[in-house]
Amino acid sequence: MGRNEKRIRCARTLCTVLLVQTVMVAQESTPGVIELRSAAELYVRTIQGEEVREFIGNVHFVHPSAREGTVRVWADRALQYAKQNKVELFGNVRIERDSVNIRSRQGTYFGGERTAHLIGDVFLVKGGTVLAALSGRYFADQKMARFVDAVSVSDSVSTTFCDALIYYESEERSIASGNVAVIDAKNATTVFGDSLIHWSRERYSIVPKSPRLVKVDSSSSGVVDTLVVVGRTMEAFGDTTDVFLVKDSVHVARGDLAARCRQALYERGNNRIILTGDPVIWYGQTQISGDSIIVMTPDNRLERVEVYRRAMAISRSDTGYASRFDQLSGKEMRLSFEDDRIKTIDVKQNATSFYYLFDENKPNGANRSTGDNIRIKFVDGTIDSFTVIGGVEGEYFPEQMLFRNESSYNLEGFRWIADRPKRRLDKIVIDHDK
Repeated sequence: MGRNEKRIRCARTLCTVLLVQTVMVAQESTPGVIELRSAAELYVRTIQGEEVREFIGNVHFVHPSAREGTVRVWADRALQYAKQNKVELFGNVRIERDSVNIRSRQGTYFGGERTAHLIGDVFLVKGGTVLAALSGRYFADQKMARFVDAVSVSDSVSTTFCDALIYYESEERSIASGNVAVIDAKNATTVFGDSLIHWSRERYSIVPKSPRLVKVDSSSSGVVDTLVVVGRTMEAFGDTTDVFLVKDSVHVARGDLAARCRQALYERGNNRIILTGDPVIWYGQTQISGDSIIVMTPDNRLERVEVYRRAMAISRSDTGYASRFDQLSGKEMRLSFEDDRIKTIDVKQNATSFYYLFDENKPNGANRSTGDNIRIKFVDGTIDSFTVIGGVEGEYFPEQMLFRNESSYNLEGFRWIADRPKRRLDKIVIDHDK
């Protein structure tokens, strides 16, 4: 390189530095204008009749505001439209305001509105929360962000995927919409919905429409099973969403267990589901109902079912006799399970049983027994012993009294429900068992 060429390059560099410094001084004297802080190169061009300044290399702008704080902007390259008070940004775009840090491949910052439109690999980081999308807008004064296209929100507990999301920084509130899925990988739990509203500070979320909770379980035997809960609305409470409240038209399905009710409280940390509002559960061929039902599932296995007030268990006596049902009723009922089979049934207070008899597969009347308590033990899924305790009374009904008149002998509160929820993959369908 010749001496003259070196002098020309040095002169150009000096001119660029002087021009950049001149621009910086001019902008600092103009309130409300996006101010240049640094750039390696400056070019001036005209685009559609407007003078545009092009900055290249380590470009840094600031946009101060006495009320809402200073917005700081970085990029590899920028086009500044002075009349429009906007800057187009390209390459390694970064925007900061207070504790919010935003990154993208390119974007435009509008000084008049103090907003940014960002495109390509957009990330917003605040504390331990990371929002990502293909496109987004940030409103500095409103402290709000809108993200669209392949949106995700991640924190230490879960990741939310959706089509669009609005984030309110001051309230720590986010509204997700369109194909919402909240994945908690540690607990193998996913919540789906049309939309979701989450308050980080209150540790509370709600899915206001079409929620579906899916939890993949592995039993002690290694068999993989899946719990599915659906309803009209779902609320989640706690740091790790350990409590879910599902309301209205609730259906539950897991293996041979199914349920329906008006409200279900799923306490994941306590391994239990509390069903209220006309609850009914099914296990195998048995239907169980009461005022409230608690299902305990420690270690991802069904351990016991507790039924309180107006407890009743019903099962078909014989598939060849559709109108004959074996029945148990009482104030309270407790069913224990072992290896996914019923082990015991305990009925307490005003216990009553009614079951049909068969002789060589031919109907042979029915027995009704009452007492303070009834205890039934099972071996390999079949009754091993039947014990009535306290104030025992019994009555036999001959076959001729029952024939074509079975419904007259059903216990008080009898109700056989044909519409049973069943799991199909990660969804619930209704099986109409007539």
